[in-house]
This record gives sequence, structure tokens and C-alpha cells, in this order.
Amino acid sequence: MIIQDKKHMTWGVVMTIIFAGILIFMFSNAFQGRTPGEKINAFEASDNLFNSIAKGSTNYFPTLLEENQKFMDHSISLELNMPNETVAQTGSELLQAAGASAQSEASQITVQGQLGQILETALLDSQVLFNNQEQQLMNTYDLEGRKVVYVWWHIFSALEKSLTKGSDFKAAKFVDRANKRGVEVGYNFYGIPSQSAADKAGILSFSLVFYVLYTLWWGFAIFFLFEGLGLQMSSGAKKEV
Repeated sequence: MIIQDKKHMTWGVVMTIIFAGILIFMFSNAFQGRTPGEKINAFEASDNLFNSIAKGSTNYFPTLLEENQKFMDHSISLELNMPNETVAQTGSELLQAAGASAQSEASQITVQGQLGQILETALLDSQVLFNNQEQQLMNTYDLEGRKVVYVWWHIFSALEKSLTKGSDFKAAKFVDRANKRGVEVGYNFYGIPSQSAADKAGILSFSLVFYVLYTLWWGFAIFFLFEGLGLQMSSGAKKEV
């Protein structure tokens, strides 16, 4: 290897070493996790931060519960296809707890009742899990909170398909939205503390500035290394045809 420019090569090597040192530090478990004594790396800490902020902006439960009021007198009599017999059995028990008449046979549930009442129960259960209060669901159903909401997700999916098949498109559309913005959100954000972007403006600003500067730092390190080796970019000569 022939060094053409020692000054730029030195800058490039020093910047590369600093870049690598910071990267190694970020991969080390030097950051506080969610629980006392838990140590995580910078990337996991960053995921925790952005997940917490995302949770603070995805609480759609009040709006969904309000919209659900117009389905309180919406009677249904449907057959729901579940993925297996176990989910069907648990699903029928949840539907009965929601005030509906439900019977499971193999992987299918026959349900009769008020759609709004079923949806309200499921949304409230999902909201409880969203608020990290799993014990409340365990006390009610004697099941793990995430399993309760997992089964509700399958019930909602089956409800949406059956309602669509019966040309009840308005109800099917709301069930689908409630499933995606309520049940799924409650399940996915369980165990994550909720924070607002305003409360974390300082660390968010630092993360953005650090990301930009760190990326530029690496770019200049490569540039100086190439300069030191005498490698340069130049435009090709234009050939006349």
C-alpha cells in the first residue's frame, strides 16, 4: 500500500478509530433498561425510547369506544372460523363473558348477541393490556392477559370475514379498524411505558443530531482514507460520436 498523502491518511485513520470506538461502546450493555438493574446496549435503548413515544401517540381506545356506541343495538348471528379447537373454546368463553350466546364445535364458534357489546368488552380488555394491567385480565378470565387479547384478535378477524360475507360492510369495516387500532395496539404495546415526544424532546434532538454527525464523521473518514491513498473521483471525458 502506497500512501500518497500522509496528513489525510492520518486524519482518516484517527477518525476511523474514533468511529469504531463509539460503535463498540454502543454495542456494549452500558445503558439502563426498563427494569432496575437491567443493562442494554444503545440500539435496544433507542428502540425502547421510540416504542414508548409511539405508544403515547397510538391510544385510539377512547375514539373507538365512542364510535362503537352505534353498534350497541346491532344484533348478529354468525359462524366464526377459528384457527384451532383450543382458540375456539377460549373464544366462546370470552364471547359468553361479553354477554353473547356462543358455542364452539371443533374450530368453529356459533355466536348470537349484540355486536357493540362484544366489541366494547374486547376493546376494554385490550385497553387494560395496553395500560400494562395484565393482572386485571388474569383475575377476570384466569388466563394470561396477552392470550386473552390474542384470542380476541382471532374473534375480530373472524367477525370481519363473516360480516363481509353477509354484506354487512359497515359493521365489518369498523370491526377491522377496531382490530387494527385497538386489539393489535393493546397486544403489541403491552409492557412498554407510554411517553410523549414533548417530554423527551431533549434526548430526541440529541439522537437526531448524533445520527447526522456520526454518519458524516464516517463519510469524511472514508474520504480522508481515500485521499491518503491517492484515490480521487473525477468525471469521465465526454466522447463525441
